[in-house]
Amino acid sequence: MGLVDGAVLAAIEGAAHALPLSATGHGAAARLWLRAADGDAWLAAAQALAAAAALAIAARGRLRGALGEGARALARPSLFRASPPARDAALLALGAAASLLVAAALRPYVAPWERAPLAVGLGLLATGAALASAAIAPRRPGHGERGEADAPSFAGMLAAGAAHGVAALPGGSRVGAALVVLLWLGVRPARAVELALALSVPALLASGLAEARAIHGPAPGAVALSALAAFAGAAAGAAALRALAERRRTAALALWVVPLGLAMVAYAQALPGPS
Repeated sequence: MGLVDGAVLAAIEGAAHALPLSATGHGAAARLWLRAADGDAWLAAAQALAAAAALAIAARGRLRGALGEGARALARPSLFRASPPARDAALLALGAAASLLVAAALRPYVAPWERAPLAVGLGLLATGAALASAAIAPRRPGHGERGEADAPSFAGMLAAGAAHGVAALPGGSRVGAALVVLLWLGVRPARAVELALALSVPALLASGLAEARAIHGPAPGAVALSALAAFAGAAAGAAALRALAERRRTAALALWVVPLGLAMVAYAQALPGPS
């Protein structure tokens, strides 16, 4: 894969890590479009770590408070009830643990289908349907100015984390899965975006560190360019998602994801069968 194609692919996947569009789905579609083979493990590691950094920066306000108060609450457990940032720390730890465990359990079944067009297409269709459902997500009365909560319950965050892990399936969107669950739980959109982005940071870090175990890698320049493109794509995607959530237009992304899913299914059906 050339440097330009690699940078384009990294930017697309970086944006899809932040926007609920499916990084695996867009990565598979972009490889078909660019006629590119799978990238080197070090390039994948650089992209994942760079995207994690961009999402951490996008959610830095919430993460900074959660980390600081969470550390204090370890010595004073009562803070987990009294301090909203400490409660955030507990919620994020619970959700991230659920996500990582579910994704790890699914990994042996996911790996053989990661690049299969039919699996990717069906996953994109499921992602699009979930996004569309956000348009009719109910608002729970009695929470805040618009009848919405500022944080889910621990059971709700466990569900969001589990959905985040399940969305490691081909064509799934981890940010999108967590975001849709949180919206259906009545969490206000801006807050749901922060939590969904923050949940994705540990998953991307784990993915990047796992890929980085490869002994040999491409030229440092290719790794740096790939990381920069992924960072820029993820940062732009996070900003776009925040803007869409504030305008309650997240469901409109289904208008892109569903046609892409249909195109991938059609492509899979057009492939010649085994002789």
